[in-house]
Amino acid sequence: MSDFSTSSLADFLHLTHRSDLGLVAARWTRPTSSSELRAGYQTLLRYAATSCDSCCRWLVDSRRRVQVDARDVHWLTEEFYPALRQHLHAHVYLAFLLAPYQLDQVQDDTLPSLPYTHGDYCSLNQFTDEGEAVRWLVAQR
Repeated sequence: MSDFSTSSLADFLHLTHRSDLGLVAARWTRPTSSSELRAGYQTLLRYAATSCDSCCRWLVDSRRRVQVDARDVHWLTEEFYPALRQHLHAHVYLAFLLAPYQLDQVQDDTLPSLPYTHGDYCSLNQFTDEGEAVRWLVAQR
């Protein structure tokens, strides 16, 4: 049996389940529009809920996404993240993999510093090194 299962959404998101590590990797493959971003996150949620028996550790590789609109950040924090527990029935851990230049772009005084636990439904952290991100996720068992 393979330790991997994969899926893709059009040409902008590639999903992989790493059963050996107990996580889902979501890799944005290019910059996305707001509607693509939201569709991608909804697909990631469905994939995590069905493909890997409610996998609650997510590696989100955003290095190719370039920029995130403030309205999308609001949608993620106010609508998407709170819905995670009701769909997955567990706390979700999200490790965002960013390029070093993106760290300056994601600084927003209205958002809490990372790592951050958002309600009782998710915890977020950001990394520039994939190995560190995976180690953080695996430690969240």
